This record gives sequence, C-alpha cells and structure tokens, in this order.
Amino acid sequence: MKKAVLFLISFTGILINCNSQIINKKQQIIHDIDSIRTTYHIPGLTFGVANCDSTIILGGLGVREINTTDSVTISDYFNFGSLGKGFTSFMIGKLVDEGKISWNTQFFEMFPELKQSSRKEYLNLSLKDLLSMRTTLKSLNKFPDSKTLIDGYNEQYVKNRFSNYLFAKYTLTLEPVKYDSGQFYHYTSMGYVLANLMLEKASGLSYAKLLEKTNKDIGVNFLIGWPQQLNKKQPSGHFIPSEMGFGDYNGLSVVNGDKYTGWVEDWFYYLIPSGHHSVSVIDYLKYLQLNLNGIIGTNNYLKASTYDFIFNGATEYSMGWGNEIVNGNHYYSHTGSTGNFMARAIIIKEQKIAIAVLINAGNNESSEGIRQITQYLEKNTPHNNDLRKNIYE
Repeated sequence: MKKAVLFLISFTGILINCNSQIINKKQQIIHDIDSIRTTYHIPGLTFGVANCDSTIILGGLGVREINTTDSVTISDYFNFGSLGKGFTSFMIGKLVDEGKISWNTQFFEMFPELKQSSRKEYLNLSLKDLLSMRTTLKSLNKFPDSKTLIDGYNEQYVKNRFSNYLFAKYTLTLEPVKYDSGQFYHYTSMGYVLANLMLEKASGLSYAKLLEKTNKDIGVNFLIGWPQQLNKKQPSGHFIPSEMGFGDYNGLSVVNGDKYTGWVEDWFYYLIPSGHHSVSVIDYLKYLQLNLNGIIGTNNYLKASTYDFIFNGATEYSMGWGNEIVNGNHYYSHTGSTGNFMARAIIIKEQKIAIAVLINAGNNESSEGIRQITQYLEKNTPHNNDLRKNIYE
C-alpha cells in the first residue's frame, strides 16, 4: 500500500512538473514574441503554429489600433495580402480535381475572342504559367508601374471601371516586360487577374461565390477585403506615409480601406484573387493544416497529387508559394502585404509544422519584425510529441 501511495505521489509530481514546464514554455514564447513586437513597433499581431492534427500555439498581442487600449484577440481578422495567391491556387486545385480545368489549360482556349487583339508573345499562356509567374505581363505590384497600368486602362475604358475582363484585354495589348539574364520568372499579380477569369469560367461562379463555397466546404471564413468590412471593431491597418509616398510624416498612421481612393481603389479591386483577403489566425491555420497534410501525401479536400503540384509544380516559385530546400528540409513560404497589413506563412514538410504570423502594419520596420517572429517560432516551438497536444489552445 505504501509503495502504491509513493508511486501515486511520484507520478503526480511528474505531471505537475511537466505541466509547469509547458506553462513556462508558453509564457516564455509569448513574452519573447511580444518583445520582438515592441522592438519593431508593431501595433498588434496574431500568430500560430500547427502540426498535422492539432494546434500547438496560438496568440494575440498588442492593440487593434495605435493610441488605444483595444487589445488584439486570436479571433481578430487581419488582411494577409499576397498569401491570397496560395489560397486562390487552392480553390483552383479543387476545380482541377473535379475535372473542370487543368493546370495546362491555355488562357486563349477559354477566351479565343481575345486572341486577335492580343500580342503574339502572350498567345501560349497556360493556367500554371499565370499562377507561377512564368509570364511577361506588366507589373501589378510596384508603384509607379501599377498606377501607370491602371491609369492607362481607365483612360481607354472610361465607362468600364472595375472590369477584370476588359483590364485583362487591355493588358494583353501592351509590350511584354523583358527578363534579366538568368531570370526565369517575373513576379506580377497580373497573372492572377487572368487566372481569375479562367477560374470563374470553369466553375460557373464568381470569385466571391466560389470563395463562399470553399469556406463552407472546409469550415473557415475567408473574407474579400479589409477586416473592418466585417465590423468596425476589427484591427486597423497602419503604415508610415513617407515610405508609401503619401506625405512626409515618418510615424505610424492609421490607414484603413476607406482611405485608399483614386487609382489605389482600382488596384485593390484587381488584386482580389492574388492578395486582398482577411481572415483570423485560427481559420488560416486550419487551411494551412490541410496543405501540410496534403504535402506529406494525405488526400483531404484536395488530392495529395494536387497539393504536390501547387507547392512543387515549378522551381523556386510554384502556384502561389515559394519553395526551397534548406538543410534537407522542404520549405514552402510566402509573405504578403497590402501596405497597412502584413502576413507571413511557412510550411516545413519534414518537421510537419505550419507557421502563420499576421500583423496590422506594413512599414519597413514591421517587415523585419515579422521575419524575426517567424524565425523565432520555427526555432522555439516545441517539437516533441508530449508538448504537441493542443496544450496551447
């Protein structure tokens, strides 16, 4: 009897000690990430790490808007910019699995009426070319290139503002960009404008309706547009005006969607399929888990072979995801920014983890901050099975 009691006491002591270590580890991670956040003057953020079947850690730190005490929560929505490229490729992957389109489908197979007005250099564009940036289409990402492109379209199509179809038609008449020596892809969201037209035609649904269907299918809530379109209590975006060409002020300023006017309003409209969505870190991690499991060979919402093509179908930059091998590990990553928000996601195949960080600032300093936080999570999130059982949920 004494032995049994002693064993129970010892076992209880071990459990208490383990739980104490877990709590201390959690507190340390939160403390360290908050220190990085304050060092780089990031107003607020959410972050999370997941493995194949559970969430390892979730956190929300800071404030929704500068000069307030309105704290960020893990349920808050953040715009995630160009991480939307991977999500659009994910939706297209479902259409591929359903036999409604293929990665090799040519743009002009679906829109033959645009052939005559388009330059010959564009006539062989395939869906996979558009998604993996293997095109010579004009830039839709950098200022002043984007402004020049949009202004030129609006001058020619005065009565047809906000038309993906006519915007694509106009772009296909323009002189192609030239590649530098050794360059094998050209990063431009313009390819996703064309891919969106193909997606809509293949599915018979608008982008918004297909997004709504995908949300329902996988149990998440991705939104088109800004967090505050959901409600005014959602996080505000921030930028430094002098960095963005909006004045001389060098401090963080609140900037939400209603303040983006003129050509910038058009810009974000055309960026929807490539980078104008908002989501909570909880739902983004659910989506990343599907991708992580697919990468390691599990069929789920998409076939494993479809995930493999999305992430490995092209060298260095595939269907909305960067890919590289670091120390024998397959890294899939992307960073997104709308100027006032920023996000970063990483999936590491061999470690079987997915990492997401969403912040409500898009200035140069916050860019370094989000990089530091992502690296910290990669190095410091527990990897042993005892700690990977929803202990941080």
